[in-house]
Amino acid sequence: MRQLLLLREFEKNCPCIWFGVEEGAENAKEAASIEQAVSKAENILLPIPMCKGNMLNIQQNIEVTKEELLEYVRAGQRIFAGCMDEEWCKEANRKGAVCFDYMKEQTIAIYNSIATAEGTLAEMIRTYPRNLHGAKVLVLGFGNCAKTLAAKLKALDAKVSIAARAEHALMEAYANGYRAVKLEALPGVIGEYSLIVNTIPARILTRNELSFLKEEAAVYEIASFPYGVDVEAAKELSVPVYICPSLPARYAPVSSVEVLKKYIVEKQGGNT
Repeated sequence: MRQLLLLREFEKNCPCIWFGVEEGAENAKEAASIEQAVSKAENILLPIPMCKGNMLNIQQNIEVTKEELLEYVRAGQRIFAGCMDEEWCKEANRKGAVCFDYMKEQTIAIYNSIATAEGTLAEMIRTYPRNLHGAKVLVLGFGNCAKTLAAKLKALDAKVSIAARAEHALMEAYANGYRAVKLEALPGVIGEYSLIVNTIPARILTRNELSFLKEEAAVYEIASFPYGVDVEAAKELSVPVYICPSLPARYAPVSSVEVLKKYIVEKQGGNT
């Protein structure tokens, strides 16, 4: 939906071509291939995240690798996406293209955390059979998304703890009124919590940590693929895991598009 709304916003003022989106727009043309979509474009607007594994994160029945896309990138193009692969960007730069990673722009990352937090709350309320009020919640990580989510959970009277590795993150969490837990100490404390939310894009919840969870506990994964929870181990241990990708696009696509469009236009000197 986010990509579709971006397309519909830009096609009002400039010629657009689309590929791998579920629907098109009235004044935009559909490309028959990734080559046709990219070869003549001045700006390439890719999703957040750009890829799932090695494949572009586009319409499910269309498979395009990031290497295939790179073949058709040319000098002078601007490429916008979220969570871009650094080596891929270096190769695109060598071809004369310029890459803009939405998620490296701090204002977008913070704004994005609002919709991510609201979407996570919606998923938790929808799936957890008890009130969030009074629930013991463990948030893994203390970056932008974790901070915003923790604050909103606290406002709902959940009992929030933060697990992190960096000492300054633990101290900041403590200063904001949360219980601070070292990641290395997870096996000894994770069994106290009913809800665990992972925001760290690295394997944190292995079979070992998952084995200590109490029976009613559930895990919510909001980090990017390949995720921080061992999904297969969770299945074998009968631990409910809710993978929550692209929450801003699902729950607040209009708000998300507004900030992305502003950023894209700014990077072109204010021109669409």
